[in-house]
Amino acid sequence: MIGKHLTMKFLIDMVRHFFIPAKALLPLAVLLLLSACAAPQSQQISPPAFQHAGVETKVADVDVLAVSPAMEAFLQRYILKYSDRQTRLTLLIHSVTSNGVLGFDYDESLTLSSTETFDARAGNCIGFANMVIAMARRSGLKADYQEVYRRPEWSSHEDTVLLIKHINVIVSGRGYTYVVDASGIKIDPNIRRRIVRDNYAKALYLNNIGAEALLKGDLPTAYAYMSKAIDTEPLMTDPWVNLGVVFSRNSQFKEAETAFQRALQIDSSEYSAMSNLYELYLAQDDLQAAEQLQAKVEDYRWGNPYHLLKLSNAALEESQFEESTSLLRRAIRKKRGDHLLHFALAKTQYLSGQFSDAHSSMLRVKELAPEAMQVYYGRPLEELVAER
Repeated sequence: MIGKHLTMKFLIDMVRHFFIPAKALLPLAVLLLLSACAAPQSQQISPPAFQHAGVETKVADVDVLAVSPAMEAFLQRYILKYSDRQTRLTLLIHSVTSNGVLGFDYDESLTLSSTETFDARAGNCIGFANMVIAMARRSGLKADYQEVYRRPEWSSHEDTVLLIKHINVIVSGRGYTYVVDASGIKIDPNIRRRIVRDNYAKALYLNNIGAEALLKGDLPTAYAYMSKAIDTEPLMTDPWVNLGVVFSRNSQFKEAETAFQRALQIDSSEYSAMSNLYELYLAQDDLQAAEQLQAKVEDYRWGNPYHLLKLSNAALEESQFEESTSLLRRAIRKKRGDHLLHFALAKTQYLSGQFSDAHSSMLRVKELAPEAMQVYYGRPLEELVAER
């Protein structure tokens, strides 16, 4: 959902049939500290009402696995004329590689349905999964969404911290299960996975669109999509956590607390809900309630490079250069490719008199920074530090 356009290497794994993953992953970038585990429950609870003066946003239902006439024509021309299922599977998989007949570019910013992904020839992991599963099933193949339990991957967007997740596709062939993934992400073959239902994946799609609206500050639209995701899959924690953020930013703090608490009722280990709830209690000066969550939240946040960046900035304000540098190096070990973390290190090194190290860090910043930031980072470091 966030990040520049990337064309990634296409990945296909083969897993013997006796290894059946446990879940299908979620779309690429989802909002603020989300988790996708859901405990089995039966009670469905509707979200609290959203208070705003404008027109209510309506979300039309969408078939994320639809097969358009253009998709049908493609399948008829390249896949369906072969009766052998294994041949169909092989042709379909190779057709959607970046160099295949169809082609596909992995783009984290595009959360699309099957037909939209086909038309764009691009999308994030949920869009790719929607397209491949729709085409595979139309070809008479068994295909499912798979969630992959990876180590948390963090990103940032202004004042919002994002926990990025991933989903791919399982297609069954003769004696093997094929894992189809266009992201280029290296996945440990021993990592925990699970197959998830279509409704679960659809809720992830809706949640992602809602998160994108939230990042743009469009709270009514974000609320509408989060609510639709909850209606689609009530026991998914992600939209409940994001809904809590929507309420918080709309100054509906009681409703925000309700949403975070609901996520924790579904999954008591939902640390993103805990973290947001903790901040909510602190903002309301409810120190007693915050204290009950503090230990778990602080332990969780040590794995978040942007929380470490926040701590390093606080240390820098107190001229604790060694502490600030130590925190930043720890953050960089968790996310080595973020120019913001390396720039923070360069700034700290410069202010502490380590000019040679600061220069080396700035070289790394320029290697990692997007093209739009190159002119900014090309200015003298003393000027950049003075602005901050």
